[in-house]
This record gives sequence, structure tokens and C-alpha cells, in this order.
Amino acid sequence: MMTTRGFLQVLVFGLVFTMFTIDQTWGEPDCYREKALVREHCMESITIKGDYVRPSEACCHMVDQSDMTCICHNITLEDEKEISVAKFLWVAIDCDKPVESGTECGSKYLYDAFL
Repeated sequence: MMTTRGFLQVLVFGLVFTMFTIDQTWGEPDCYREKALVREHCMESITIKGDYVRPSEACCHMVDQSDMTCICHNITLEDEKEISVAKFLWVAIDCDKPVESGTECGSKYLYDAFL
């Protein structure tokens, strides 16, 4: 029969093992809803088609309430078929909520030269 000390050792080992093997997405901020709302309100400005259109007041209001860096991290290759990352970044700038240089945004990595 296992002693209390042995049981606690197994329990602690299991806890530590679980902490190191759990998917690290727990630490990732959740901004998928924000991404959907920015996309909905700003699509005219961030669409991959056509010239850049300055963002509307509704778009800037949504950008102001969103974590643009988090959204940048969560732009997928699938999103990039419809959304221009460069236009997304210009919307952030035009709405006075720029994304920091050095941030990974979609499949792009931002450099000081862009901003």
C-alpha cells in the first residue's frame, strides 16, 4: 500500500508534468472577438482589393477599443487572403493606435522602415 508521502510525490509529479505539457495557448490573450469586430467595421479600409481608404469613425472607435497587437498576432494566412496586413497597420496608425515595430503581424514581421 502506498504511503501518504509516496502518494503526495506522485501527485506533485503529475501536477508538474501537466503544467509543462498543457498547451501554451492559456497564456495567449484572447482577442478573436475583437479581430472579428475590427474586420467587420474596418473591412472597407483593410480589404486586400483596391486602394487604401481612410478608416471611418466607427472603424476607429472599434480600433480604439481593441488590442491591435493581439489582433496582429492572430491574423492567419487564411485572413490574409482577404485582409491586407499593410492596410491593417495603416488603419491602426490613422486611428492613433499603432502597433509597435518588431511585432509579428500575420505572416509579416514589422520593421522600423514600415512605420
